[in-house]
Formats: sequence, C-alpha cells, structure tokens
Amino acid sequence: MLPENAVGPRIKRISNALDRKRTLDMEDMELTSSQSFVLGYLTRHAGEPVTPGELGRHFDLSQPTVTGILQRLEAKGFIRYAEDSGDRRKKRICVTEKAQEIHQQVVLRFRETERLITQGMSERETKELLALLDRVIENIGRVDGLDPCRSKEEVK
Repeated sequence: MLPENAVGPRIKRISNALDRKRTLDMEDMELTSSQSFVLGYLTRHAGEPVTPGELGRHFDLSQPTVTGILQRLEAKGFIRYAEDSGDRRKKRICVTEKAQEIHQQVVLRFRETERLITQGMSERETKELLALLDRVIENIGRVDGLDPCRSKEEVK
C-alpha cells in the first residue's frame, strides 16, 4: 500500500486527467492529445527539417510511438512527407494546409487548459510549481542515467 503522501501516483493521475481532457478538447478536430502536441510542434517548426528522432527526444517518446502518431496524422491529412533536398534518403515531415487551419484552435484550447491547471494560483505559485516540476523531471532523468533533454544514444 502506498502512503497517502506519495507523489508519483498524483503525477500519474494528473497526467491521465490532462490526457483525457486534451483528447476530448481535440475530438472535433479528429486529434488525440499526443497527436495535437506533435502537430503543434510540427506547425511551430514548419519549414525546418524535423525528424521523427527529434520528435521522440522532444516528447520523450519511443520511436515506434512517434511512427504511429505520424502515420495517423498522415492518414488524417495533417502531414505529408517530402524528400529532403540535402539527402534524398531522408524524408521531411511537412504540415498540410489542414493542419495550419486548425493550429490556432489547438493553441487556444491549450491555453484554456493551462488556465484551468493554474486556477487559483498566484503568479509566484505558478512559477514555483513549474520549478518543482522541472526538478522532478531532472530527478527522474538522473535515475535512468539520462539527461531529460538527451537520448540514450547521445549519452553513450
């Protein structure tokens, strides 16, 4: 039995609740929570050469998970692949007009959720929460021997 003051289960509950809320918020746009985050990243970096590996590192996702998200985004018409002009073996991930059209809605819904999360908190409390969460991320990264911003391959 876990103690009542255990942190990990609370973080897991928050993560699950946010994922459910985000998926519900994105349902009318045919996106899941994970797809919306990846699509947002791709839209903000449109015109830049973004690779699946970069997405995996940024979101701390496995390669198969990134591949699955990208396949579903492509099937729904949000992204397409193009040859990289510098290396014909590589494919660039490009956002479509459909993705660009819904980007503002995705951003607005994200901001609404952020307001909900910090509702009733002062600016100082919000900054403190962010600092504490960053420390948790760093601590977890130390446990598995990884810098949270670097992949296992980069550490070797």
